[in-house]
Amino acid sequence: MWMTMNDVTTPTFQLSDVPGNFALCLNADCPLSGQCLHHIVRTMIPDDELILHVYNPEAVKGGEDCEHFRNQTPVRYAYGFEGMQANMLPKQYAMFMDILIAQFSRNSYFVRRRGGFPMPPREQDLIREVLKQVGADPSMEFDRYKERINWTD
Repeated sequence: MWMTMNDVTTPTFQLSDVPGNFALCLNADCPLSGQCLHHIVRTMIPDDELILHVYNPEAVKGGEDCEHFRNQTPVRYAYGFEGMQANMLPKQYAMFMDILIAQFSRNSYFVRRRGGFPMPPREQDLIREVLKQVGADPSMEFDRYKERINWTD
């Protein structure tokens, strides 16, 4: 999703791809500003935009420990885990399903299972942890993967 031309990192996403109310960072002096989505998106906003959703510059100091840093590098999202069921014993799958339904809710569990919702790395880690809990192989693969910008984690 990113291209490098003449040592300049240029986003290949459109401003319309940015989630609503995505907070912007005005701290151009931050050493991570060139890698942080909060600052990169700010540079894409037209100068005549009247109202912006921004982090308070007095509260966000930036740098290596910035809790608001959002890396520009795309991450691997997983879609679906129907294939995992075939590799589990029925009791393991029943426990697996019960734990994840308690975590996500019934409808959200089934949407995720069939691949209708992109799962960021933290959800993939959770599912792998549940696989361990029920005694299944945590190295099982999800049904498919896609590289995406992680706007939320």
